[in-house]
Parts: sequence; C-alpha cells; structure tokens
Amino acid sequence: MLTIKHGIIASSLNVLNQFIRRMIGIVSLIILARVLTPEDFGLVAIALIFLNFVDVVTNIGGRAYLLSREEIDDVLVLSNWTLQFIIKNTVGVGLAIASIFIADFYEEQRLIPILLVFSLQIFISTSASPGIIYKHKNQDLGAITRWQIISRFVTTGITIFVAVIYETYWALVIGQFLVTLSGTIASYIIAPLKPRFTLKNAKEQWIFSRWIMPQSLINFFRSQIDALYVSNIFDKATMGAYNSMRYYANIPATVFIQPIISTTLTQFSQFKNNPSYFIKQLQVAFYCLSAIAAPIMYLISKYDIAIVKIVLGEKWIEYAALLGTFSALVLLSTMNSILSQIVMLKDATRLLLFYSILCVLTQGLMFTLVDFRDVYQLAEYKMGTDVILSVIFYIYIIWRLLSLSALREITLPIFVSIFSVAFTGAISRYFPNLTGEVSNFLLACFMFSSIYLLTQICLMYIFRSKIYCFDYILKKSEPIIKRVFK
Repeated sequence: MLTIKHGIIASSLNVLNQFIRRMIGIVSLIILARVLTPEDFGLVAIALIFLNFVDVVTNIGGRAYLLSREEIDDVLVLSNWTLQFIIKNTVGVGLAIASIFIADFYEEQRLIPILLVFSLQIFISTSASPGIIYKHKNQDLGAITRWQIISRFVTTGITIFVAVIYETYWALVIGQFLVTLSGTIASYIIAPLKPRFTLKNAKEQWIFSRWIMPQSLINFFRSQIDALYVSNIFDKATMGAYNSMRYYANIPATVFIQPIISTTLTQFSQFKNNPSYFIKQLQVAFYCLSAIAAPIMYLISKYDIAIVKIVLGEKWIEYAALLGTFSALVLLSTMNSILSQIVMLKDATRLLLFYSILCVLTQGLMFTLVDFRDVYQLAEYKMGTDVILSVIFYIYIIWRLLSLSALREITLPIFVSIFSVAFTGAISRYFPNLTGEVSNFLLACFMFSSIYLLTQICLMYIFRSKIYCFDYILKKSEPIIKRVFK
C-alpha cells in the first residue's frame, strides 16, 4: 500500500530529476549556442516541430489511464503498449514518407535525413519495456531517476563533443536520438517485461483517450502556431533565434517555478472543500510566485543584450530583443499553471479546452490579418495577445469558480509585487556602472534584488493586518529569522 511518505519521496525525486535534467540541458544548449549558428538551430527546430506534432497527435493518454486505475496487470499494460506502438509507428512511418514533401516545401533537402532519424527515434521510444509503468504506479522512482540523470550527463557530453569537433547541426539530432535510445535500454534493465501484442483492453482505453487526442492537438497549435508561421515566413537563422530566445526566456519558469507548482495540486486538494481557507492559500500561492516571477521578468527584459552577450555569445546579439520580449513568459506561464490547477480541482477541465481553442483562433486570426515587418514585431504582437488572453482567463476563472471577492483578495498582493518592481526599476536608473560587462550586470542584479526585497518586506509589514498572505508569510518567516540572527 502506498503511503504519504511514498508520495513525498516520489514527488521529491520527480522534482530533483526534472531540475537536474533541465539544468544539464540548459548548460549544454548554452555551450552549443556558442559553437553552432542560429541557422543550425533553426534547421533542427523545423524538424522538431514535426516530431512534436507526431507525439501530440498520437497521445492517447495511456500513461494517465494506467496510473488512474486502482490496480493494473499485464493485460492492461500490454494492451496499452500495443495501442501506443501501433498508433505512434503508423504516424512515424507517415512522417518518414512525408519528409520528402516537407523538405520540398521548405526548400531544404537537409531536412530529409533528420526527419528519417526522428522516425527511427519514434520506433525506438515505443519499443521500451512495458514494465516501466509498474515503477511509476508504485512510485518506485529511485532507479529511474538515477539512470535518467546519468544518461543525461553522458548523452550531453557526446552531443557537445560532436558539436565542438565537427561544428554540425547533427550534434543536436544525435543528442535527441541518444536520449531516446538510452531510455529504452534502461527500461529493460530497470523493469524488464517482454513486449507482447494484445488488444484485449484496447476498447476501454480508447474510450478513456478519445477526448485527449483532440485536446492535445489543440494545445500543440496553441504552443507552436507562432513557430510554424515563423518557419514558413522567415529564414532558418531567424527561426533558430526565435525558438531559442523563447526557450531561454522561459527557463526560470520551467526550471525553478514549475516544479514548485507541480507539487501544489495535492496540497490544494486537501482543503478545496473549505472555500475560505482555499482562497487564502491561493492568495499565498499567487503572491509568492508573482513575487519571484515579476523581478526575473524585469531583469531579463532590461538586460537582454547583456544576458545574450554573456551567455550565448556575439553571434546572437542581434536577436537579443526577442529575449526581452519573451521575458513575459516567466509570469504568464506561472499564472496559467496555477489557473490550470484550480480548474482541475474544480472539475471544470472543459474550460481549459475552450481557452486553448480561443488562443489558437485568436493567434491564427492575427497571423492571417497582420503583415509583420519583422520577427520582432511578430514577437511583440504574440506576447501582447498572450498577456490579454491570460488576464481575461485569470479574471474569468477566479470570478466564476470562486467569487468576485476572491478575485479582489488574490489580485491585490500581485499588484504589490508589480509596484515593487516598478519602484525598484525607477531607482535602478541611478545604479553605478562598472567597466566590465559581467561585473556590471551582476552588480545591477544584486542591487535590484536587494532593493526589491526590502521594498516587499516593508510593504508586507505595512499591510500585514489587511492582507492575509503577508501576515501568513511573516509568521512563517519570523521564527527562522530569529534563529539565524540569535
């Protein structure tokens, strides 16, 4: 029987695994960005769009289905494996055949071998041991976590070696392929179960999955419609820069903030039937995450050129403005993640589907009607649209699923974070400038963070009696502070 202790350990291992793997991935991409060109990244990014599309359209929610069952056996597991194998490889073969036409469309014959490798990668991923799901079901993630971390180190080292020695975009392709291959090999070491074709439980699983595929498809276009447009209109270097800057801008959210949010669903579920306390805890969550995300967004936006020059190198500087524009993703992805948690807790997941459809239609209309002068204007319109839609979604979800008073309670502390950033930003104009670019950037970050933190603390004490989350955080923090300075 699984216990709370198992859940805590599994959750901790999951967060640790995600954090380490993402950090390794980030470091490797930074190194690769200094070796390869934006055009190299753009070429592989185009191929990855189609690989991700295959993954999305063949997502039948098999893992979610098995994890949601009280008990699973080999019949269920092998039926799920068979269904996934047939669907994914059928579409994978289609991708291999379509590679010729995709290459002709983009007038880039180098796409053909890349897409063929990705098709083989699909086959390898579906050939993994079906037994690995038992480890996830029993929350026995120790061996999986160790192997994934070791595998990431090894494959990243090989990828960087190929890139440095040969300076070719194939380093990115090889890296993708090796991660999949190592995962398949590891599955038979960690949880061996001989694959066997059977469709005994396929009908029940298909009934469970029939709404997942269209929703996944809509979510794909919601996240990739801008990349599809950029890949079609602009050159490969611009595509590579657009895709890379969007990824780098969202790193603070994906590496540090998202793992924290992923653990809140279970916690919120414990008091979702206590509306008053639920709203208070949401106020704490929104404030804490906005207090972290808002200054990060500001620093990325203001020091985009310095960040790109220091981290990625001179060849990427002309695209630094994209990093600044995409900095809003830090706050938007954080807010949308919490809203998704609320929607799921309130069993109103259809609202997520409607929101995704609205985002796709709005962006599709924008890309159809607007003649963008360059990729920078496109990014600004894209982020402006995302901000407007996210704010509307936030107001609608909080107001409808909770109450108007809850909207006021939760929103007020967020404005405190925004004010603190604006106030500190105004003061930052008087920061001293050092000669070195790195030292100047680090000094600015240190001074901004210090003043911002002091401003937040002062405002928390001032409004402590009026805003619940301020009093809650100060009460939790004061014993720790006393012990530190005792």
